[in-house]
Amino acid sequence: MGPMYKDRAMGPGGAGLRMTPAVKWLLIINCAVFLLELILGRLFGDSGVKFLFDHLALSYDGVLDEGEVWQLGTYMFLHDPTEISHILWNMLMLWMFGAQLESFWGARGFLRFYLLGGLGAALTVLLVGWVMPSHRAPTLGASGALYALLIAFGFNFPNNMIYFFGLFPIKGKHLVMIFIALGVVQSLTLSASNVSMSAHFGGMISGFLLVTGAWKPSKFWSWIRMAWLKFRYNRLKKRFRAVDNSKHDGYLN
Repeated sequence: MGPMYKDRAMGPGGAGLRMTPAVKWLLIINCAVFLLELILGRLFGDSGVKFLFDHLALSYDGVLDEGEVWQLGTYMFLHDPTEISHILWNMLMLWMFGAQLESFWGARGFLRFYLLGGLGAALTVLLVGWVMPSHRAPTLGASGALYALLIAFGFNFPNNMIYFFGLFPIKGKHLVMIFIALGVVQSLTLSASNVSMSAHFGGMISGFLLVTGAWKPSKFWSWIRMAWLKFRYNRLKKRFRAVDNSKHDGYLN
């Protein structure tokens, strides 16, 4: 996927406040799968949900040892059936940020970005599991793909004013920072030890690489070079300050 960056501000009544086709179907699929989890839990107890998670949630052993590679995609449509907040929070983020991005890219471009963001998060989870075997717990949820969307939203609509909860006006880039900070803090708290930091950060990294095109080696080194030049410029700017001649009396020879 090529670069998608475009700094374009939109008004408070932007596309993020309406439902778009791809987002609508993602919401329906996620809610339908969640309902299936509840039905299996009611009919067969924990064993029914466990069977679903064993084969559809993302696990290191499942993908690399048992060859269930479909887990790289199916995990992002599963949510914790023991609490409603997991799916509600994720679906709220999908609607808030996804609808506007879909209106900007189109349904096909949006779905491609969403799925690739989730795939990048899944690969990050497997990589962390390979480096640290103690972190090989099964992973489920749409958070990886959603954090990729957050990064994309921050790049594409940094100055878009959003009315948070319909009341508080806040710029898109600031709202994205708040959501990312909340996710990181949640991941670090002891009470949320079951939250996958690798999926969150994997989604952010994937979103950045996709939206900037930095996944291409040439583009990546261009970003490194631009960052270095900007660093040098800021240092030189501090050293050489313009002299305000209006503060001196007389004339200079």
